[in-house]
This record gives sequence, structure tokens and C-alpha cells, in this order.
Amino acid sequence: MSTSTDLQVRRRPRAGIILRVGLGLVVVAFVVWFTTSPAALPTSQSEVSASTPVSIPVYVGVFTPAADFDRRLHLSGVKVHTTANTPVTVTPLLCVGGTVGVTTEPERFCRGLVDPEGRTFGEGDAIVLEVSSPLAAIAVIDRVRLGFRDGLQRGTLEAGSGAIVRVLGR
Repeated sequence: MSTSTDLQVRRRPRAGIILRVGLGLVVVAFVVWFTTSPAALPTSQSEVSASTPVSIPVYVGVFTPAADFDRRLHLSGVKVHTTANTPVTVTPLLCVGGTVGVTTEPERFCRGLVDPEGRTFGEGDAIVLEVSSPLAAIAVIDRVRLGFRDGLQRGTLEAGSGAIVRVLGR
């Protein structure tokens, strides 16, 4: 009497699993790339020049988007890098509903002048730097870097123009 054994090779669906895992990794990589790659913000090669007497703050507008700026940024902060020959205080502010060139009275040009962190920024707003020093100084300020969310995208990008501020002795 003979018994027959069926010798079949059972295939495991490894190729299908590998394909699904690979596709999943591609989708995850795309989502990560998309959410961390917002479009660049407008920048300028020009620098804003300003001067003010010692201990009197000057307000310098460094980023005012053009009328066709159709983005609404949710700001998480504004970073400023300054090089100066003596101590200088530089504070980024959001000018809501207005623009500032250079002034010592920003209230005349803005509906509100507030801390930008946690605020919304868009057309009709401006990033302003309040610069002051108790000593005569020359401050070179690089372009600001805005930390923001734009829809699903997040980033920290340069915007606007730099500035040179002279704090004049009395």
C-alpha cells in the first residue's frame, strides 16, 4: 500500500507586504516633505536705514508684504539677529492693519502694535523692529526669520529686508 504525500510549496505573500510597506514609506516621506516645505517668503536685497537719539526707540518696518500676498501666516515667533558695537535692544513687533517705514511714533501708522507670537499675519500687516540703546551705537540687523504655519505647512524662513540703525549720542 502506498501513501502519497502532496509536496506543494506554499508561497508567503512577502512581495505584497514589501510593496505595501514601501508605498507607506513613500507616502509618509511625501507628507513630511510637504508639511515642512512652505514656499519662500518675499525678501529684498535693500536695507532700511534709520537713526535715533540715545534712549529714544525707533521703529523700523522690515517686512510688509505686497498687495498680492495671498497667504495667511500663523506666527509662532520672529527671530532677529543683530550685530552692534554696543548693547542694543531689538524687539520684533507686529503692526496690525498698517505699515511703518521708519518712525518714533508707530501708533500713527498701525491699528495695533503687538507681540507677533501666536498672531495671524497677512496682507495689510507688517513686521516692525523696535530698536533702542542707552549708548551711541551702530546696529546691523539681518533679515528677520518668521516661524509660522501656513495651512498644513510649517517653517521658519527669512522675510523682508535688513536694517542699519544708528543710535546717536547727545
